[in-house]
Amino acid sequence: MSGLIPLTMREIKKWYRNPIFFVVGLLQPLFWIALFGSAFDITRAVPQYSFYILQGAPDYITFIIGGIATTTALFTGMFAGMNIIWDRRLGPLSRFLASPIRRSSIVMSKVLGATVRIMVQVLILFVAALLLPSGLILPKGFNIIDVFIIALTVLLIGILFASLFSAIAIRITRQETIMGIVNLVNLPLMFASYALFPKNLMAPWIGDIAQYNPVSWSAVIIRTLVINGKLSGAQWSTVLNNLIYLISTTILVVLITIILAEKEIRN
Repeated sequence: MSGLIPLTMREIKKWYRNPIFFVVGLLQPLFWIALFGSAFDITRAVPQYSFYILQGAPDYITFIIGGIATTTALFTGMFAGMNIIWDRRLGPLSRFLASPIRRSSIVMSKVLGATVRIMVQVLILFVAALLLPSGLILPKGFNIIDVFIIALTVLLIGILFASLFSAIAIRITRQETIMGIVNLVNLPLMFASYALFPKNLMAPWIGDIAQYNPVSWSAVIIRTLVINGKLSGAQWSTVLNNLIYLISTTILVVLITIILAEKEIRN
């Protein structure tokens, strides 16, 4: 796509050249893991059932690290859509549309820029979780293949959410509108999922809905790998099935975003 790489570099430079935005983005995953992971440990009330509740994880942070990584992608991905509105209101979008750049490149550069931020944030998240007392404990069978699958999962979920919020923002001109839509979408995606709690602690109807949620797919993939390391056949089946769902949905959402960008984006 014409202009995609230069526009993506522009998005990345905007991020690290804005000290406040850059630092806040790096600190966000630290707050998630240190505050939520430590303060809301659901097993403290019933420690005798912790192994059952946490599906074999040695502690709560190990259990929720996949969910926090996914929700980090969820909240960072929404800024891809916000950046489209800011460019429209501040003028750069008009200049891009007047140049020989494909409209889909303008939008996908926001997606890729947000995905880079997500990957950096999740890396910091895992490092912080490993350093925290009673933090992330990796199993003995954990290896480079697990790292690759986790990185691929984070990449896919980052592209998925950044594309989703970009598609929503294509024809929106007011920041208030996109924020209202984002809040409406974020909360169900986060809480109607297996990101922070296991299915057996959820209301049956929410648990049934959560199995179709991309947040659940991503959280389950990462959780299965960091808890078990060397997987059984059934566990590999769970990981691969959720990965297939995630890949298929990501491709679909990206294609929809590209088509909407080419047809609908305006000054």
